[in-house]
Parts: sequence; structure tokens; C-alpha cells
Amino acid sequence: MSFEGLLDSTCKIMQETLGAADGIGGYAASSWGVLYPRVACRFESLPKMEEILGYDKKTTYPDYYLYLVYRSGIKEGMRIYYKGRQFEIKLDENWSEQDKYQQLSLTELARQ
Repeated sequence: MSFEGLLDSTCKIMQETLGAADGIGGYAASSWGVLYPRVACRFESLPKMEEILGYDKKTTYPDYYLYLVYRSGIKEGMRIYYKGRQFEIKLDENWSEQDKYQQLSLTELARQ
């Protein structure tokens, strides 16, 4: 079975967008916009906090892994919306090293 055949769900990948200038040197409130809608993915729940060392990246303690086909522009700090739940990307690993697949380490922020 191919990797794509294991991707049994879809999610939205969101990025933060800054508002317009407020006229006093700052910006209006930021919001979250959809970067990638309906991304084929697979969620994997981690049983306990697990330490991840990513070479020169910081250590994170994710609640979930999200596997997907490689997409450029995905960065730490972006958000994932999945079945009414909201997650923050803590670590982005290109574990195929050929820009084919990604493993994102996530922590849950909120449930709706």
C-alpha cells in the first residue's frame, strides 16, 4: 500500500494574517486564514509526552503526529483544524528528506 493510501482523513492548515495598520504605528488584530484546505492526512495520538530532538530545532512535547504529503510553506506556529479541534504545529519534520512526506508534531489548543 502506498503512503497516500494511508491518509484516511482531511484537515485545514491555517496561517496567521496581520490586520491593516491601525494608524498609530501598530496593526489591527490578526486573524487565521486557510493556507491549505482539505489536506489528506493521518492523525496519530501519542500515549504520553514524548521528547523529540530535531537536530538544531528545539525540543517539543507533542500530543499528536500528523502525517501528510509534503507541502511547502508549512511552519511551526501555524494551526491545524481537524473535526472541530484546533492544534498548533510545534515541529515540522521532512522525514523523507526528499520533500515527499511530512510529519508534524502537534499540541491541542481547543475543542469546539
